[in-house]
Amino acid sequence: MRETQVIIERIRRLSADLQQLDLAIDRTLAQIRPGQSLFAGPLQADGWHPYLREQWIPVDLRPGRLTVEIPTGPMYTPGQVASVLAPVGEPIPLRANLQHMLMIAEDALPTPFVQIARTLLGGGVSVTLVLGGKATLYPLELLSPEIEILRSDTDWKWPDQVETLQWADQVLVLAPTYLQAEVYGRLYDTITQLRQHAIPDTYVCGLYYPRLACATGACQACEVPSHHEPLLVCAHGPAIDLKKVLFQ
Repeated sequence: MRETQVIIERIRRLSADLQQLDLAIDRTLAQIRPGQSLFAGPLQADGWHPYLREQWIPVDLRPGRLTVEIPTGPMYTPGQVASVLAPVGEPIPLRANLQHMLMIAEDALPTPFVQIARTLLGGGVSVTLVLGGKATLYPLELLSPEIEILRSDTDWKWPDQVETLQWADQVLVLAPTYLQAEVYGRLYDTITQLRQHAIPDTYVCGLYYPRLACATGACQACEVPSHHEPLLVCAHGPAIDLKKVLFQ
């Protein structure tokens, strides 16, 4: 991770809760991969900038430009400069010979899935996205039409759930921080019951996006309970193999 600067070139309001920023970047950010993010602190004209930074999640990368998707709360302007620490975290691990990816967003906007889905589709991998709760509010026109979209009900069930889980070569699941223990633990138990053999490494990963404090591993505030070694979201995440997670 290193510190650099980006310039906000364009701002698009996607919905009442979501906006995209097009960033002019230098070559240090050109290699950022799906799953990695930016820890940004916008600089003010008077030289002041907030101590606590914000996590910006990329959704598209093109030569000299990176697009991030963030909540609409903060107000930015074209031409504004931001200091960023990047990349935060590790790329989302992909299993060998992957052909069918299942992504599940339960009550969380599926922004973290956008870039990885685009990458997978470009490599000929089929992608199914399950949306439930708040995730159903996401503007579907922002997603590739090649993605199969399913909707879950209030009990987090969706059509042909068992068949979908058995068909997938890998599963990624996203839920808000306050639901992660429940959602991730339940999904892991369900997959354990469906599979006759041991669950392979990285077969099912949960995405963790807590409010980061330092993003460098120094404060350890983003630690995920695990069976063995400590797992820090900013260093080992955001995709954590649920085999390693200790569910209470």
